Amino acid sequence: MAYKEGLRMDYLSRMLTLILFIMLLLLVISLVIRFQRGLLGLALVIAVALLGFYWFKELKKAFTKQRAVEKYPVEILEQGDLILLTAQVPGPEEEVYVELRGKKLLLRGGGGFRRIVKLPYHTKIIMKSYLNGVLHLQLRKVSTLEEHTKS
Repeated sequence: MAYKEGLRMDYLSRMLTLILFIMLLLLVISLVIRFQRGLLGLALVIAVALLGFYWFKELKKAFTKQRAVEKYPVEILEQGDLILLTAQVPGPEEEVYVELRGKKLLLRGGGGFRRIVKLPYHTKIIMKSYLNGVLHLQLRKVSTLEEHTKS
């Protein structure tokens, strides 16, 4: 689920960037045509359009590379009443933070890393270990009734 949300946000951000780029390009084209009429104006419009297209491609590459670096895998295994979660989290152990919020698990790490993992059940953390950038969690399924009686 979190992966699909990330894809949707990625798609929306790309579309927003494209729309803003097109609006800016149209504004520049209209200003150039207004101030520079004739063949020179047309040449300037073509030059601006080509430069804009080039920079749009470069920005798209930069954002794609940045997002590729930010993707860290998460693996969830169910074994009866237990859920084993393994995730790559960047940063030193002192900066790694784990918090349960209902069926969501919040992971924080170094460099501003933050990820929310949706879990299929309400859980409780039994064991947590972090070694060489890999976080291992052992979670136990709890009923919502059991969770409310402890609060």
